[in-house]
Amino acid sequence: MDPRWTGIESELNRQMREVALTHDGVLTAEDLTAIGLTRKMIQTRKESGRLIPVLKGSFALPGTRLRLRGRCRAGVCSAGEGTVVSHSSALALHDVVRDPGVVHLTGVSRGSGGTRSGRWSSDNYGFKVIRHETRQLPDSQITVVNGIPTTTVERALRDFAADATPAEMTKALTQGEKERAICWGTLRELVADSAGHKGNTMLSTEIEGWNPAFVDTGSDPEIDFLRMIRKREMPWPAVNVKLGHNVPDFLWWHLRLAVELDPYGTHSGAGSHRRDHRKGIELETMGLRVVRFTGEDLYQHEDRTGDELWIVIRQQSRLLRCPIFLPPGSPLAEVPQIQPLDGAKLAAPPEASTV
Repeated sequence: MDPRWTGIESELNRQMREVALTHDGVLTAEDLTAIGLTRKMIQTRKESGRLIPVLKGSFALPGTRLRLRGRCRAGVCSAGEGTVVSHSSALALHDVVRDPGVVHLTGVSRGSGGTRSGRWSSDNYGFKVIRHETRQLPDSQITVVNGIPTTTVERALRDFAADATPAEMTKALTQGEKERAICWGTLRELVADSAGHKGNTMLSTEIEGWNPAFVDTGSDPEIDFLRMIRKREMPWPAVNVKLGHNVPDFLWWHLRLAVELDPYGTHSGAGSHRRDHRKGIELETMGLRVVRFTGEDLYQHEDRTGDELWIVIRQQSRLLRCPIFLPPGSPLAEVPQIQPLDGAKLAAPPEASTV
C-alpha cells in the first residue's frame, strides 16, 4: 500500500465510495490515481474482488448496479479521447427515448492511425458498446449531460434515424418536444446539410408530418393511433382534453365523436371495465358518440380500423350536417369548458353547413 495510506484504509474506501456515488457508480483509473491508489494497489484490489472491472480503464465497487449513465460513462472512458455518447444512447441521456441497453458512441475518424468503429462488451456487467466513426463532429453538435460528453439532441436524432423505424422516429420527436429539448430550426438545418445520410429522407418526412397534437398523447398506442389518422388523411382530433371529469382519448368536437383506445396492458380487470363503462355512459349523456378500439384493432387490423373510423366520421358529418374538415380557426372546433352531465345543453348539433 502507498505509505500515504498506511493505517487509513477506511478513509481510502470512503473516498472511493464518494467518487463512485458522484460518478454514477463508475471509477476510472484516473479517479483512483487521484485518490492515491497506485497501479499495484489497483491490481491487488482487482484480484481480491474489491474492484470490479467494467470496461477498459473503468471499475465499479462490489454490489454496484450500473444504469444508463454509468454504462455511458464507462463506455466513453474505454473508447478514448474525442469519443462521445451518440445515437439512441444520447437520446436516452436526454430523456427522449428509453434506455437502449447498448451504449452507442461516436468519434471522428483520424485515418489509419485513429480509433475506428468497433464493438466490445463488459463481461462483468453484460452490456455492449458500439463505436461509430464520422468524418465530422463539430463542437456545436456536442454537449455534456451530467458530466458525460454526448451529441446534442438534434445530432442524436439524425444519427438515430439511420436504424429507427418511422414510428420510433415520431415517438422520439414527440418526447423531445415534450421535454422541450429540440430546436426545430437547428434540426431542419442539420437534416438539410445531411443529404445522403442513411435515414435522412425518413427523418425529413417525419419532421414535416409531425403535428403538435402528438404532444398531448399519454402513451405509445395513442401516438400510433394518430399516425394511422395522419396516414389516412383524416381530420385531426383533440387529444386528451377534459370534458367535465372525463378525458376522452380522441375528440372531434364538431362531429360530436369520441374515440377511446383500449390497448393491451392498460385496461384490464373488473374495476377498469366498470370505469370505462361509466365513462362511456357519461360521454354519451354529453351528446357524444363513443367508439372504442382495442390494441388488437390497432396493431393487427389497422386497415379495417381505419376504414371503420372513416365510416363513423362520415356518418357523423351527414347526421349533423357538418363539414368533415373545418377551416383553420373555426369556432366549431373549440371544446368548451363544461360541467359533468350537462348533456341537455350539449346535444344540439353545430351550426348547419354544407358537407
